[in-house]
Amino acid sequence: MDLEKKAYAIDRLVSADLPMRKTAPYLYSASLEKAGKSLCLAAAEKLHERVKPGEAVFIITGFPIPPKNVCETDGPPGSAVLAFTLRELGIRPVLITDKLCEPVVKAVVDGAITVELISIDRAKAEEEAEELLAKYEPSALVAIERPGWNSRGEYHTMRGYNISELVGKTDYLFLKARERGLPTVAVGDGGNELGCGLVEEVVKRYVPYGSECQCPCKAGIAAATPADVLVIAATSNWGAYAISAVLSLLSGVRYEHDGKRELLLLQRVLDAGGIDGVTGQPTLTVDGLPTTVNQLMVELIWAIANA
Repeated sequence: MDLEKKAYAIDRLVSADLPMRKTAPYLYSASLEKAGKSLCLAAAEKLHERVKPGEAVFIITGFPIPPKNVCETDGPPGSAVLAFTLRELGIRPVLITDKLCEPVVKAVVDGAITVELISIDRAKAEEEAEELLAKYEPSALVAIERPGWNSRGEYHTMRGYNISELVGKTDYLFLKARERGLPTVAVGDGGNELGCGLVEEVVKRYVPYGSECQCPCKAGIAAATPADVLVIAATSNWGAYAISAVLSLLSGVRYEHDGKRELLLLQRVLDAGGIDGVTGQPTLTVDGLPTTVNQLMVELIWAIANA
């Protein structure tokens, strides 16, 4: 099976609407039209072409879930797998999150990858974004299941509730990176994530609360900040695994993430206080999907990548 066929197979696999949100097909189609090829291949090629060994890549992740106000299981595991894949290629990954999600993000990489923070305060966050870009000089930025602000600069859950007071303002990193001509890649599953501004109008049209949220801003949950490439998956972890698998194929290295490693990462999330973002429970599940389904997906990605 050649690279394009493998990438397409993985792409279709991870975008299957198993959580039954019924909106993912619309977002996937819109992103596919923008990319002109399978989404995971477009994202992997962007990183493969623009980032050289020794250079840095920012990976932005962590989504806080109220009322417990802790990080969810979707996002950090996918970010860890991409970070480990990049490191295998001699690239320096730097994970970026905020104070609330810091324990979970640090836990999934177990001290092996640098983690930096962005402030909840807007003025401080903008300054910190400049400082981080100057410090690491990244060649690309990737956002994985990270809240993205709407057209009024507010952050929301999928249920339309405002969480702006919980979220570090990482949109500034994408905005300033795009000003510098740096490539941006994003992974999302609902349309309220950083980078989903690429398909903002589709989110407003098809996603519940997309155009009008349940908070006073009334501007909807649709994220406004775009990415160059947007990978839509049923869960964002799967989208990140898809990018990692295809990037491994492009680089000629073996893709290693399997079901056992998946359970290890999810257990680290739970041990650090994380919860399933849909059920709100501290279980080895992602977006309400059973552990067996999640493991099967991971094993299928692995099987296609290593066929």
